[in-house]
Amino acid sequence: MFVLAHFRTEAEALHYAVSDDGYEWKALNDGEAILWSDVGAESIRDPFLIEDRTGTYHLLGTDGWWSENVVHATSEDLLEWSDPELVPVMGDVPGVRNTWAPECFYDREADVYRLVWSSTVDPDGGRGRSGKTDTDTDALDHRIWTCSTPDFETFSAPSCLFDPGYNVIDACVVRLDGEYLMAFKDERGENTVDTDHKDVRLARAPVGGGPFADVTEPVTPAPVEGPTVFHNGEEWLMLYDHFIDGHYGASRSDDARHWEVCDSAMEFPDGLRHGDVLEVPDAVGEELREAF
Repeated sequence: MFVLAHFRTEAEALHYAVSDDGYEWKALNDGEAILWSDVGAESIRDPFLIEDRTGTYHLLGTDGWWSENVVHATSEDLLEWSDPELVPVMGDVPGVRNTWAPECFYDREADVYRLVWSSTVDPDGGRGRSGKTDTDTDALDHRIWTCSTPDFETFSAPSCLFDPGYNVIDACVVRLDGEYLMAFKDERGENTVDTDHKDVRLARAPVGGGPFADVTEPVTPAPVEGPTVFHNGEEWLMLYDHFIDGHYGASRSDDARHWEVCDSAMEFPDGLRHGDVLEVPDAVGEELREAF
């Protein structure tokens, strides 16, 4: 069974939808939030779930628009969550302006969990290249950053993981054929339906710490963001947020290289915003359905 953790525009908090096949999704808890944050910006945008080797589930999320922190909480069953806390992953980086869409994957070569997120760093005073103020998102110029942790209690110093020479956000990394596949949003362009860019591309690396290279041409329509990539047992699926049009979309692939849009085969609840898919045992999924 698959759990789609997501937020909603009207509720920046953790929400669940579930699916048996990755195509037909049903909202849990009548579409209401499962967990709210009361720390930092009191926001959980872009929620991400991962299960560690001990069986503990970890939630990561964006702490609002302008923060050096990511939101973190833990659960043993996806039902009851610890109180959210802030992890200052960019706290020691001068000029950091934001920390968006944190995700995580197990780095086999280093035997650590590797967090990835997007940040704009401007050591010259908190203004983007255009000189606009901190509250102007058009001034942001992101790269993908990373840090590692063996236990989600201690975290390494952050470093830039991926810099293709232009604005990128929303990295999702999965293990594939002995290497690492990164789906990311090309953040160039305008937030309009006829924009150039604002689509998803792919890059690959032989090890979790990079370098990620061999950037592809776009593999999705535009404008979309927040890709999540998973295998449903038969094929690869990529879900993403049509953030301008206000609906979710999807593509499928047999090899995670060649993708085709499959929106017409999908059933999504209304109101989904940037989320992530976690595969869970059927028993866990049934408990979620019964509880919510």
